[in-house]
Amino acid sequence: MPETEPKDAPAKPVRAPTDQLGLVKFHIVAAIVWLGIGMLGGTLMGYRLTSPEAAEFLGDSAALSFGRIRMFHTHSVIFGWLTNGFFAFAYYAIPRLVGRDLFLPKLAKIFAPLTQVALVLGGGAILMGHAQAVEHTEAPWWADAAFAVCFVATLVSCVGTILLSGVRNLYVSAWYLILGFIFTALNFVMANSIVAFVAPGAAGAALSGLWIHNAVGLWVTPMGAAIIYYLLPVVLKKPIASHKLSLLGFWTLAFFYPLGGSHHYFYSPVPWWLQMLAVPLTFTLIFVVYSVVYNFFATMRGKWSQLASDIPLRFLAFGLFNYIVTCTQGPFHALLSVQQVVHFTDWVVAHAHLALFGVFSWWLYAFIYWIWPRITGRGYNRKLAEAHFWVTLIAFWVLYYIPDTIAGLMQGFFWLTTLPLQDSLEAAMPFWMTRAISGVFLMLSMVFLVWNLFFVKNGKVGLEVSNG
Repeated sequence: MPETEPKDAPAKPVRAPTDQLGLVKFHIVAAIVWLGIGMLGGTLMGYRLTSPEAAEFLGDSAALSFGRIRMFHTHSVIFGWLTNGFFAFAYYAIPRLVGRDLFLPKLAKIFAPLTQVALVLGGGAILMGHAQAVEHTEAPWWADAAFAVCFVATLVSCVGTILLSGVRNLYVSAWYLILGFIFTALNFVMANSIVAFVAPGAAGAALSGLWIHNAVGLWVTPMGAAIIYYLLPVVLKKPIASHKLSLLGFWTLAFFYPLGGSHHYFYSPVPWWLQMLAVPLTFTLIFVVYSVVYNFFATMRGKWSQLASDIPLRFLAFGLFNYIVTCTQGPFHALLSVQQVVHFTDWVVAHAHLALFGVFSWWLYAFIYWIWPRITGRGYNRKLAEAHFWVTLIAFWVLYYIPDTIAGLMQGFFWLTTLPLQDSLEAAMPFWMTRAISGVFLMLSMVFLVWNLFFVKNGKVGLEVSNG
């Protein structure tokens, strides 16, 4: 059965050449490898927090210190896992959205492995202590420069395909892909040049806040939105409920999101007017989010029963519920009364993981399960996929997100009193224990995913549509 394309996509989508599907597969495999590495780093961090004895057990190696592992963890997850996954989706979806072959496919094939080399160089440098003081892009400048070249090469191939297609009425996924690629190229260069070497003190912090904020909101968010806007209609075999509403969500994100990054620096030396500007810009996004969510729910009307049998749809839907939670939290974080409690606490850590893992990683899981039969001709095992889903859900929500959120609230209220800091650490310790345990179970879920995709020989699920 051929796949159903999103509304307003070309009537006769191109059939991907072999090298393009090879690119998709390469980046998916790379993404999964980086996810496993990143999860291992996160588990080590969580274990170090459980007790002084646990920290001592890992030894005095500087490479295994909490600070370096934390930077390595975010490097692996943001650039290794999510970015590779987004590249894979872009290489698959863009030719089908605009009805032409990929622009400069040889360029894409050359830079696919070079991207991994740049990431390995950056991750290795971080562990060796060669890092720069720009959060979420701590790799040294030369590693970042190598990654930037690879990113721009991917941008040229993907965005060039869209611009040269001549398609005038682009489906919303294509709009999100253009935004993600172009804005992030500019944002990444700004962070690793002006922030890292030019802007001093509070000015550098303000620009750093824009990078941190927009790395999530204008790279991860638009690329994730492109996935669900493409995949949800395909899986449900019905068009998106409102294409106009989807474009409204796109343009409001593009206009209101970029300048809200100073909310990362409330109560800091950053100019007060800039902090106050972030409040309405950030809170306005709650209306954007709910319009997008309504569009997805309206699309799923009458199709909810498919959650029981469709693994990709289940990851999409549960990721959507996580999206509601995290994007409701975000605007309220811009209120100063809320910031007084949660700023610098584990609440923020839990919130960030709910976005990057609970939402966008789950939408990538959906894409991987959906695309794998199409690029390999081999299905997957339902029991292993079910195990992956349920272990991931329980480990993340029950053992990580809820305990870490509670720990953050306790920390915030402790800090508002005159009690010693030690009291807040002791109160958080039991919740940090479950956080470490969650890492073990999330690593187990990775075993289910890897075994299912690479070692199951008689998988049947997904084969009925693998010729799409």
